[in-house]
Amino acid sequence: MSYAFSTSGHGRGGRLSAAARRLALPALLALVGILVFGWATPARADTVSEIANGLRTSKLYVSSEAQGVLSGPAQDQVRRALNGADHTDIRVVVTKAGADRQALGEMLNGVRQRVGKGDTYVAVTADDKMVGISKEFSATEINQLISQASGGDVTTRLVKFTQLADAKAADKAASSRNSMFVGLGVLVLIVAGVVGLVAVAQKRRKVRDAQQMAELKEGVEEDVTSLGEDIAALDLKVTDPALAAETRDDYTRALDSYDRAKAAAETARRPDDMRGVTTALEDGRYYMTAVRARIAGDPVPERRAPCFFNPQHGPSVQDVPWAPPGSAPRSVPACAADTQAVLNGMAPDSRLVPVGGARRPYWEAGPAYAPYAGGYYAGYGGMDILGPILIGTALGSMLGGGFGGFGGMGGGLADGGGDVFGGDGGDIGGGWDFGSGDFGGGDFGGGGDF
Repeated sequence: MSYAFSTSGHGRGGRLSAAARRLALPALLALVGILVFGWATPARADTVSEIANGLRTSKLYVSSEAQGVLSGPAQDQVRRALNGADHTDIRVVVTKAGADRQALGEMLNGVRQRVGKGDTYVAVTADDKMVGISKEFSATEINQLISQASGGDVTTRLVKFTQLADAKAADKAASSRNSMFVGLGVLVLIVAGVVGLVAVAQKRRKVRDAQQMAELKEGVEEDVTSLGEDIAALDLKVTDPALAAETRDDYTRALDSYDRAKAAAETARRPDDMRGVTTALEDGRYYMTAVRARIAGDPVPERRAPCFFNPQHGPSVQDVPWAPPGSAPRSVPACAADTQAVLNGMAPDSRLVPVGGARRPYWEAGPAYAPYAGGYYAGYGGMDILGPILIGTALGSMLGGGFGGFGGMGGGLADGGGDVFGGDGGDIGGGWDFGSGDFGGGDFGGGGDF
């Protein structure tokens, strides 16, 4: 049997067979790969939550997109450096190339919020870009550390950055301690100075108060003595049967008032104690004036407030216009003699008291004389009547005029699949500074702290 073949057709068929044989094996291998492994899917970006979960247990996280950046031994070397840092806690994320600084900053901030611990967070890209956020270092300091650690591969750079940051943290801690000690020393000196000043002031105040009390007591005792002498000048015998009962009663009241005033003056220890003394003196002055009137056969005088110019003069007889130097006139109660002196343009017989080794009217004396004056007017409205009179005087000014002391990063990245990092980065803040490092320096966003 014989066969006939077409030369041209035989050549064409041979070439087709050869091409088919060349393509058959790759196609078969591709089919087997698809059947065994399935269709390949693009690599998914790690979410913020996934990165944070990894950094809770390890200070280094290498994202799934950057697995080829650090070998296993290199990762161990970086972790040893991070764990060996004694003065600061640094957490590192190694991620893919091409991420911009804003996305890295937002990712780091979102991670640190979820981790809840660590002092500094650093991100390094596969193309050797580095940024960081820190609550321990300022943005300027982060950028300096990133710059100083540049050069070499990623492993060398991370190890050097960690060592430099740990040393800087140690220096800052030592400086802070020194500043604290200096501050404490200054504080101790300030406290000691304040205590010393307070002690000196208290000592001076005690000396001043003691002097004022001594002068006040001297003046009050003069008033007590004056009343006693005036009562004694009456030369009355209470037992005299010829003495009228009303005269005897008023005389007895005058003597009792004198005794109360004298006893109160002897036991007085503070200016306020003098109020009771002068209240008793005012009683005694009135009853002695009443006794004089009864003996002379004159009407018993109306009981009015004592003479403002000199309470030793006894009850006032009328009010007269009077003004302290440079102040407006006001009505003041005055005895008969002082009334005539004022109305005639003459100076009244003012009660002069010892003040600072000199004598001056009691209303121009120190504040210690406030209770002294108040006691004399206790039965006549107290400061309601005396307060307006003293306005413009030294005593009134020292009492304040009111006499109150008398009496008294941007988010929006959904967790699980953003274009760069999944999860919400949030605003960088709460004392954390952002250093953009290899991206050009300066604070992220141009605003300094976040």
